[in-house]
Amino acid sequence: MTDITVGRRERKKARTRQAIADAARALFLERGFDAVTVKEVAEAADVSMSGLFKHFPTKESLVFDEDDDIRHGLVRAVRDRPDAVAALRALRQWLLDRARDLAGDPDTAAFFELIAATPALSDYGRRMWQRHEQELAEAIRQAGPDAPGAGIAARAVARFALDRSQPCPHIDPQVELDAAFALLSHGWPAPELRRPRHHTPSAAPPAPARPPGLRERKKAQTRQAITRAALELFTERGYDHVGVREIAEAAEVSPGTLFAHFPDGKASLLFPGDQRDTAAALVDAVRHRPPGQTIPRALHGHIARRGPFKPDPTPEEQRVLALIRATPELTDHALRAWTAAEPALTSAIAEEAGLPADDPTARLLAHYFLQIPDLAVAEPHAGHALDVITGVLEHGWPQGLATGTPPLA
Repeated sequence: MTDITVGRRERKKARTRQAIADAARALFLERGFDAVTVKEVAEAADVSMSGLFKHFPTKESLVFDEDDDIRHGLVRAVRDRPDAVAALRALRQWLLDRARDLAGDPDTAAFFELIAATPALSDYGRRMWQRHEQELAEAIRQAGPDAPGAGIAARAVARFALDRSQPCPHIDPQVELDAAFALLSHGWPAPELRRPRHHTPSAAPPAPARPPGLRERKKAQTRQAITRAALELFTERGYDHVGVREIAEAAEVSPGTLFAHFPDGKASLLFPGDQRDTAAALVDAVRHRPPGQTIPRALHGHIARRGPFKPDPTPEEQRVLALIRATPELTDHALRAWTAAEPALTSAIAEEAGLPADDPTARLLAHYFLQIPDLAVAEPHAGHALDVITGVLEHGWPQGLATGTPPLA
């Protein structure tokens, strides 16, 4: 076979792929992602269903058709930078150039609004970008010092940088990237230490809470019974092989009662707490931190007693953590449960630091801290990962490693 024949075949494949991607984008923008079928995309592109799936294995992948090019571009930006250019500076410039290129496309704003408004696309896009995390993290690690914790620190920096990789509708990409990379390069400037406190810790312990009434106790018992039944069935047969109706039967409740307690569906069954309580506890940790303590240290101390960081988990908690690590749907739900606290936590950080309510640095610090449990859950020593990532957010990368940041109390 001649090189000319191979070249012609590759060009034809590229044209077919582009025709499919263009047809999908036009249909999705016109009617919405959920309202369009893969068959309709194939017909619009004048290809067979099998031909479409050769190029795009899932419906979601039709939206994100530059995966390999982006991955190579990100890694090259760090590895092939000039010697005098810092790794994060080079990465910021690559992301900014990409954002400017996308801004030249009149459909870009509508395209990213479509992604933001479609949960399936938002989840797929996040997972796609996180697939680049490991390779980009290795490039960042090699660009920094050979210090303890360098691997998880580089992975956190890669995650946080990739988080800014998709332009947000109605947000100036340069303002967003400048704020993100200033925080990653130099750390949190701790303006809260230079202003009077609006909230002080209570001089005496608060009065004991009123014991819950019969109805509250019964609701808590029902939720616990559902969670335990789900844990037993998931452990015995695997998460994907257990239905909600089976869990309801094992917990001796109706499916309607189960959904009344867990309206977010099957993945939420192992998370019996209220997300509003999680947000309130994080806000309280920021507002009532001890005098002289920075916001990152306050958040570290609060998070260190929860989830994968808990120093003495019960056997049941260990089983839940093992299931979360092994089940992508549970990992996704756990991350969403934490990040649901972002608006409330951002407001508390901005207020305590004396920053405007829409300050991007306060929002980014909140967002990055709420990502730490997801970053650390697969680490052999989650507490060490929390220490290292907090050090980076306090001092910047790689200074947080070079200074030998000690474990935080």
